[in-house]
Amino acid sequence: MVMIRVEGLTFSVGSFALRDVTFEVEEGEYLVILGPTGSGKTMLLECLCGLNRIDDGRVEIGGVDVTDFEPRDRGIGYVPQDYALFPHKTVEKNVAFGLTVIRRPAARRPAGDRVDNMLSLVGISHLGSRRPVGLSGGEKQRVALARALAVRPRVLLLDEPVSAVDEQSRDHLCGELKRLHRATGLTTIHVCHNFSEMLAVADRVAVMNQGRIIQVGFPSELLELPVNRFVAEFVQAGNIFAARARPAGEMTRLECENGLICKSSKPASGQVTFLVRPENIRVDRKGPGEAVEGLNVIAGTAKEVADLGALVKVTVTTTGGLDFVASMGKGRFRELSLSSGDQVLLSFLAADVHILGG
Repeated sequence: MVMIRVEGLTFSVGSFALRDVTFEVEEGEYLVILGPTGSGKTMLLECLCGLNRIDDGRVEIGGVDVTDFEPRDRGIGYVPQDYALFPHKTVEKNVAFGLTVIRRPAARRPAGDRVDNMLSLVGISHLGSRRPVGLSGGEKQRVALARALAVRPRVLLLDEPVSAVDEQSRDHLCGELKRLHRATGLTTIHVCHNFSEMLAVADRVAVMNQGRIIQVGFPSELLELPVNRFVAEFVQAGNIFAARARPAGEMTRLECENGLICKSSKPASGQVTFLVRPENIRVDRKGPGEAVEGLNVIAGTAKEVADLGALVKVTVTTTGGLDFVASMGKGRFRELSLSSGDQVLLSFLAADVHILGG
């Protein structure tokens, strides 16, 4: 069942506009909207929860058109980026606040028990009598989450929920968000600009830029099959190069300006951009290059070796001056015993050369 359906949403403020935003979120799904600062992510959440009255389009929650509903009538729990806690109220009273204004009786009764349950759910029962001043960023996030959940929403909207904490705390809080999602089953939209944060929580991802949704898919789809160069670069998909594509039998010949030639099994012609994922590139000590149909073999020199723990990334400069990045496991790296300056061969299948759109 589709829980959130957005069709042709348009909203403008000054020179910036959300334009024809269309997407769906299944019931119980955790969707991350990923995009750079200024792409319109927060503005979109504010439109979904009713803080912005849209210029055109339609918003449905659970099959009901809520486009003209007041925020409190939409069945949405919203955690803004700054958490918007009342500094003069205790944690308990902050969490109870939504229950005093919500119109749905089922969400309002009994307030005391509901607050206690939510504080327990997010692990801050011991903070009930405290005020927000002096709480850590992670504790404030939990208070804001408890307040959003207290009204028994059908949908949870999270705007950069872990941006105010350090990296170690962010990883922990992302794990907590997934735990809460499993416990509540709430359909969730989580806005962020951090790729690692997205990977930690997302079922699916919508990439956003300049007020538009560019691509929606599973994280693996965005990494392996980005629709254009912007998406590929934003999700750090790997080696991205410009080339002229020419049909060559069942293959496509990709000619880079520096003389490098690659083959792709994807059809294309004219000026294109192509992508090769680092994990799809094999590195060998330099020897005679084997000519195999459907296999690209490129000579180069190891430029940098970066130990990332479970993986090792090797940057190789090809004869023509292009830099390729390949990744490998520790065992393979120890087997090769590579260091900067070593002569190597890179090889990757034509099927692993993805030709991007515009």
